[in-house]
Amino acid sequence: MLKLCNYFNFSIDLVSTVSAQSSKQQSRKDRGFSLLELLLLVVFVTVLISIAVPNLVAARRSAHESRAIANLKTLVNVQYLFYSSVNRFAIVEELFNRNYLDQDQFKRNTTANSGSLTGGVVEIISDRIYDYSFRYSPDSQGFTLDADPKQHLRTSYRYFRYRTNRTTGGSSMDQVLVAKPSRANPANSAYRPLNF
Repeated sequence: MLKLCNYFNFSIDLVSTVSAQSSKQQSRKDRGFSLLELLLLVVFVTVLISIAVPNLVAARRSAHESRAIANLKTLVNVQYLFYSSVNRFAIVEELFNRNYLDQDQFKRNTTANSGSLTGGVVEIISDRIYDYSFRYSPDSQGFTLDADPKQHLRTSYRYFRYRTNRTTGGSSMDQVLVAKPSRANPANSAYRPLNF
C-alpha cells in the first residue's frame, strides 16, 4: 500500500510540475515580445530596406531609360516610314492624323510652327506611361529627336538624342547620343554616342 501512495504522490507531483511549467509558458505568450526582440526586428527590417530601395530605384530608372530609347527608335522608324511614302519627313501632327503613332502610347503636348519644315520647329510628344517627353525638330536635311526626362527627374535620368542628316547622295548619317542628367537641357557638346 505504501508503494501505491508513493506512486500517487509522484504522479501528483509530476502533474503539478507540468501544469506550473505550462502556466509559465502561457504567461510568456500573453506578455508578447520583449524589447530586445522588437529592437532586433526593427534593425533587421531597416537593413533589408536599405539594401532593397536603392536597387529598386536603379532598376526603375534603367527600365524608364530603356523604354525611352525604344520609344525614340519607334519615333525614328515612323519618320522613315513616312519618308519612304512621301519623300520628306513628317511633322508630328501628320503622324497623328495619318495614324502612324498610337495615341494610346503617345500624346501630343505642344506644337510651335507646326506648318513649317524649316528651322525653328519644336514639337513635343510625351509618353503616356513613362517619364520622358520627346522634342522633334525637323529641318531640310533631316531631323533631331530628343528624349528628355520629365522635370522632377532631370537630375537622375539621362537625356537621349537621335540625329539624322541626309546627304546629297540620299544616304543618311544617323546616331543615338546620350547626355548625363542635369537640371537644364544639355548643350550639344554634352551629348556622346550611346554604346548599346
